[in-house]
Amino acid sequence: MWQNVAGTKAWRYVNSFICMENITNLKNLKLLWWLRSIAIIGQMAAVLVVTLVLDIPLEIEPLCAIILGMAVVNALTLWRIKTAKYITQKEFFGQLLTDMVALFGLLYFTGGATNPFASLFILQVIIAAITLTPLYTWIAAGITIIFYTILMVWNVEVPYFQHHHTGDFFNLHVQGMWISFIILAVLVAWFVVRMNITIRRQDALLADAEKLAAIGTLAASAAHELGTPLATLFVLAEDADNPMFKEQLMRCKQILSRITAAGGVTRAEGGSPMPLDTFLNGIVGHWEIDHPDTALAVNIQQGGAPRIVGEYGLEQAIINLLDNAADASPEAISVNANWTAQALTIAIADKGTGVPQEIADTFGEVGVTTKQDGLGLGLFLSRSVITRLEGALDFSQAPEGGTVATVTLPLRRLTV
Repeated sequence: MWQNVAGTKAWRYVNSFICMENITNLKNLKLLWWLRSIAIIGQMAAVLVVTLVLDIPLEIEPLCAIILGMAVVNALTLWRIKTAKYITQKEFFGQLLTDMVALFGLLYFTGGATNPFASLFILQVIIAAITLTPLYTWIAAGITIIFYTILMVWNVEVPYFQHHHTGDFFNLHVQGMWISFIILAVLVAWFVVRMNITIRRQDALLADAEKLAAIGTLAASAAHELGTPLATLFVLAEDADNPMFKEQLMRCKQILSRITAAGGVTRAEGGSPMPLDTFLNGIVGHWEIDHPDTALAVNIQQGGAPRIVGEYGLEQAIINLLDNAADASPEAISVNANWTAQALTIAIADKGTGVPQEIADTFGEVGVTTKQDGLGLGLFLSRSVITRLEGALDFSQAPEGGTVATVTLPLRRLTV
């Protein structure tokens, strides 16, 4: 059942994630402010050197107006940095777009694509690729290519350039610079975006690994401390002569032994290969015994099952998902499993009230749970095991109501 307190926890997590990203944008804006300050000084110096030292005539008024405008923008940016608690990606992109337009204006009044500084457009693409999402990066790349193309045919000519660079050869040179810039902009955007995605994924995996290490340490400590009271309970169970009591105590002992010996991530005991359907049926069968009051509809693909080396971590991950579904709808849940030559897909559906999709997307993080007294560790451990096996765990709303947890795993990580 969806609880208000659970929703509050989940929303706090979502808001904290967004806040961290926006704080990073604020730090990036500070770096952009410094870069723009250096650029303004460099632009002023370049205009003075070109006009006074090299004696090349330029249209000083519009150039000074653009540089002055950027100085005003930079002053407002500094005020924004000092007063804002965070900056959104949209606002940061707006700042970057301002720099693109200013550079376009400066190049327009200084020869356009014939200006040797026209290649500075690529710097805007690199900054976008490093700091922003792929969508904003490709927008930045597209805008710079459009600006560069416009400057090829529309600009204020500098007589000095026209006097010293004439003829078909120079026209071919400028066209070649244009083509090179387009290729460079696309390649930089593509490669840096891919690198950023990889780095962010590695950072996320590292963060999860650190959380798992902390939880593993606590689990090992708890397993050690629970040994003594369990031994005492075994003695009491012998005196009480209660078979059910003994059976449950033995199960607790086995679980603690698995935690101590395997850490929850090693291969199943013995590591003997087994058909995939046998592995899944075994998990479902044991779970049904422990939950006799929950109707479980099982649909596991028959025939052609690959042989896998069963893993206790994966077994526990599936059990956690079954437990979570049963908590949402104790009366009935369903399991559907099928596979292809490449992947295994397991869908576990409950008939509960369901949760908003934006909250479901946060499941699997520590502290995010729909249970009033839950910690969210079960789903976190399940997602961690599945991620380690290069799989994916997704949550969605079922058309008839309730939530569907879908596990997708590459079979190459499970097969012999």
